[in-house]
Amino acid sequence: MKRLLCASFLVAALLSAGRPAQAKIGLSSQFVDVVLENLKPGHSYNIRELKGVPYTVKNRGDSPAEIAVEIVSPSSAECKTPYEPIPDPTWLQVRPAAYRLNAGQPGFSDLVITLPDDPKLAGRHFQAKIWAHTKDTGLLAAGVKSDVRFSVGKGPATLEEERRRKAMVDLDYDFYPAALYVRSARPGPYDVKKEEKRSFKVTNRSEKALDLVLKPIAWQSTVMPLPPGYTALEDVSWIRVEPERLRIEADTVQEVRVTLAAPDAMKGRKVALLMQLSLPIGVIVGASNAVYIEFP
Repeated sequence: MKRLLCASFLVAALLSAGRPAQAKIGLSSQFVDVVLENLKPGHSYNIRELKGVPYTVKNRGDSPAEIAVEIVSPSSAECKTPYEPIPDPTWLQVRPAAYRLNAGQPGFSDLVITLPDDPKLAGRHFQAKIWAHTKDTGLLAAGVKSDVRFSVGKGPATLEEERRRKAMVDLDYDFYPAALYVRSARPGPYDVKKEEKRSFKVTNRSEKALDLVLKPIAWQSTVMPLPPGYTALEDVSWIRVEPERLRIEADTVQEVRVTLAAPDAMKGRKVALLMQLSLPIGVIVGASNAVYIEFP
């Protein structure tokens, strides 16, 4: 319900005197995308009672209009992941499903979801479309569509948050050194481990395997101040880490090598960047390990 949907058309008409006029036909709805969760098989739910708002549609035309509201099963391509098209549109009822609205007048309906008493529905997520449209307007008509998404059980956002929290609880690792100093870099290919015997190491102290993603990022002054003489490196595209995706078995250490492919413009500079650790699901767990690079 974040934006206003509106469909309107201008229809040319002729007055009895033969002079042209324009009749405006249009519908809008502030009921755009409603999301529900924790529904149960065999139960009925009134969306107005759950969300505090009815379904609304407004006649944006300049003359009275007959309005019908239908429930439509969307195509799979129209559904947001992981929602699937509602198998039976009759699960969602519109009450009332038709009304006559004067120009500028809104109409209100209750939307009632009634789920079959089928335990196989648990854990699934469905999406339905509400289609309000004008009737008996000849060749041209106006319509507006809204979405209803609902989960039988926990919704996708809740499940994702639980997964993130569990992943954070399981973390028990060390990423060191806190600062990796590269003292003698040069433009072109440069393997820090080979040339200077320096690398990062990640230790997994937990009893479970640990999956992490490591990547260089631009310096962030909010994390820590720059040491004197260094400038923040904004373009980190020539910094590489190997491996980028780490799978560290329980109670083991994984080495991470850093390689450079610096442009000639880096010669004579001292630059700094950060290394960011995240979970494969995208949760950032650390971004405070620094890399300081000197180009003599």
